[in-house]
Amino acid sequence: MENRAEYLLESYFANALTTAEATELNTLAFANPGVAAELAFQQRVAATVQMHSLAGGIQNTAWRVAAQKPYPTTAIKVSMLPRYAYATAAAIALLIVAYLFIMPPSLQSVVADNTKEYPNKMKFKSLGDEAQAVPENVIRAFGLYDEQKYSEAANALQPIVAANADRMDYRFYWGVSLVESKQYAAAVTALTPVAQSQDEKKIPALYYLGLACAGKGDKDCARQNLQAYIDSPEGVTFRKEAQTVKNAL
Repeated sequence: MENRAEYLLESYFANALTTAEATELNTLAFANPGVAAELAFQQRVAATVQMHSLAGGIQNTAWRVAAQKPYPTTAIKVSMLPRYAYATAAAIALLIVAYLFIMPPSLQSVVADNTKEYPNKMKFKSLGDEAQAVPENVIRAFGLYDEQKYSEAANALQPIVAANADRMDYRFYWGVSLVESKQYAAAVTALTPVAQSQDEKKIPALYYLGLACAGKGDKDCARQNLQAYIDSPEGVTFRKEAQTVKNAL
């Protein structure tokens, strides 16, 4: 926690906050969950202590009188702003707890957690004559894919796909790279032709297209493609993940 926040919290519990500092603490607690949590925790400690009177253990007579209930107004100067700060912090703390323990994870986080790697199964035969060497840019792009540098692989594969419109395999790996790098809208564009083709990558393309649609927020598209993958006899490898994402829609 930053020194400024610690200073304001200490001043708050010492009842030494100025009006400007109370406003500053309120703003920090609203913007910083760590400050809000610490403020709420210290408030609970203070509330617990207040339940047990310490007046009997105070030796100074004047202080003992001041510690007895009802507290004299001249003994303790109370500012209302810290109370507002406490109410705000308590509300924020409850929201934090709700977010962490009650609210379900976002759909995009479910997609990311259930996105599995697809191995590079390319044989690297030529684009035309099988005796022709594989272009260097293709080798480089799939090297990035193998290294799981998916964002870079997607950028490298895009011009290759554009130059080879009939190669659904290149398009498939481009789409997978986009899904892995969470570029979901672009992945939908890349994978839709593969999922609608009769290419051997059609079935796995349904799974990744379903993920891309879910990540993009298109739930109908996600359900349709994930269900098609689940229903396919070939849709075995990622069936559990596909079902998990579909259940979260």
